[in-house]
Amino acid sequence: MEGEMRKVRHGSLFSGIGGFDLAAEWCGWENVFHCENDGFCNSILNYYWPETVCIENIIGYDWEKWRTKVDVLSGGWPCQRYSVAGKRTGNEPLKDQLLEAIRNIRPAWCVLENVYGFISKPFAHEHRLLCEQLEGMGYEVQTFDIDAASCGLPTVERHVWIVATSCGKRLTWNGEEAVPDLSGTSEPFQRGYQGAFDRWELPESRVCELGEGVPDELDITSIPKKRWHSQSLHAYGNAIPPQVAYFIFREI
Repeated sequence: MEGEMRKVRHGSLFSGIGGFDLAAEWCGWENVFHCENDGFCNSILNYYWPETVCIENIIGYDWEKWRTKVDVLSGGWPCQRYSVAGKRTGNEPLKDQLLEAIRNIRPAWCVLENVYGFISKPFAHEHRLLCEQLEGMGYEVQTFDIDAASCGLPTVERHVWIVATSCGKRLTWNGEEAVPDLSGTSEPFQRGYQGAFDRWELPESRVCELGEGVPDELDITSIPKKRWHSQSLHAYGNAIPPQVAYFIFREI
């Protein structure tokens, strides 16, 4: 229809079980692709978004075919090298694949996520380099430190969110890069987005009394119970809090 606005087009990298995709859906956006190499996670992604293009390997993919076709690109590259639960060796090679995808897709916005450890002292140089690489592509960048509890979730979990766009400038204070800490502020969702924590909605399998967003139909028809339980825990543990992504997305 003439004059009708098209939907914002969103693509996700390192998609997991779809935290970013779910936030985009809450915003009314179109999920045009997700990229994930884990078979269990792809079962979840393809169940909820069957019309979305499924890319199973970020390495060697021709991302240039998506140029001008993606408005917002999101991704939370593997965190184990920065997490206190990992070996903290830094220099995750898949981060370079993320940058290569951004370089070729050229989205209007990028929203990236990792653990709080990525901006801690041992990896501050790596964080600074990532921001500089994005700026070298013509983006202006800001990093935020947000506690999931500030968005109404019943958990204290701090994540780092890096937003790159064509407007706005990275904040500095006395010549040093500043990372605004939005944790503990008045809740962006005003006590949470109603229904968001479960939509990770019923009916669904339950793990540790939490809704992990995986449907019973898959549990029953395709994956043995023991494997389902272990992989659900793993996938849920690696998932981003979609409420925080929604808080960022709705400001775009």
